[in-house]
Amino acid sequence: MDRISRYGPIIGLVGLYVAFSVLNDRFLTVGNQMNVLRQVSIIGIMAIGVTFPILCAEIDLSIAQVMEVAGLTIATLAVGARLFEDFLLPVPVAILIGLLFGALFGTISGYVTARFGVPSFMTTLAMLFLADGLGLIVSGNRPITGLPESLTAIGGARILGLPSLVVVFLALLVVSQFILSYTKFGLYIYAIGGDRQSAERMGINVMAVRMGTLIISGLFAGIAGLVMLGRLGSAVPTMGANMLLPPIAAVILGGADLFGGSGNMMGTLVGVLILGVLQNGLNLMGVGPSGQLVAQGIVLMLAVLANVRN
Repeated sequence: MDRISRYGPIIGLVGLYVAFSVLNDRFLTVGNQMNVLRQVSIIGIMAIGVTFPILCAEIDLSIAQVMEVAGLTIATLAVGARLFEDFLLPVPVAILIGLLFGALFGTISGYVTARFGVPSFMTTLAMLFLADGLGLIVSGNRPITGLPESLTAIGGARILGLPSLVVVFLALLVVSQFILSYTKFGLYIYAIGGDRQSAERMGINVMAVRMGTLIISGLFAGIAGLVMLGRLGSAVPTMGANMLLPPIAAVILGGADLFGGSGNMMGTLVGVLILGVLQNGLNLMGVGPSGQLVAQGIVLMLAVLANVRN
């Protein structure tokens, strides 16, 4: 059972590919597989970011709203609209401010969590409401259109034949796995997630590492907001709707331990693909959104049971 739990995500993904390939001859085409990657990339970027706190036995519930407010901030600064009317900034500066804004939410959540012992569930829940409200203020609760092409190209262009948002997703995946595998920070994350008290006795700065994981999560949410601008071609105040749970679900589907200390970015990639392949395959078979949600719920329940059993 332990072995099945360990390799369950990969077995599940392969099983989905086999099943949908048999049931629909359009599923395994190059065009459709590229469509799957394009559909999961933004969720994937957010999933990579939230993997860091989950491995450290924390959680970030603010990622969807931070993604939203970061994207709206970048868009309004780049076109000089709404809250920042007549305050037009160069695109690179607007992007930098938006990403720092996303990291700021993670910094606040991380500091309150690590310094005062408030559960990250509560601090990031507070940030969820704060970011949601600020997003409405920044945008005036209206879409931001007329974005510069240099801004939308980040998530809407193609690089070597691949959609740019897919390239961003895969690049962040590689960098993040490198951090976990080959840096002291990555080692400390696993140590704290496995046993926080033992990590403290080893001399690890637990407060700094816990805070760092939530900063990374906020930063990656900001990157997802930036990429979302290219996918939509505009900034919409509701673009974070229904984007909170899929990234977290993908991390769990990928085999990360619910209580920290176990998991990796390759597992997160598998979890993201399971969600994307399941949705895409069912859509090709004519299953509606309600049926897709039921199927995703069943798969996630099985993954949680396997996670706890392991």
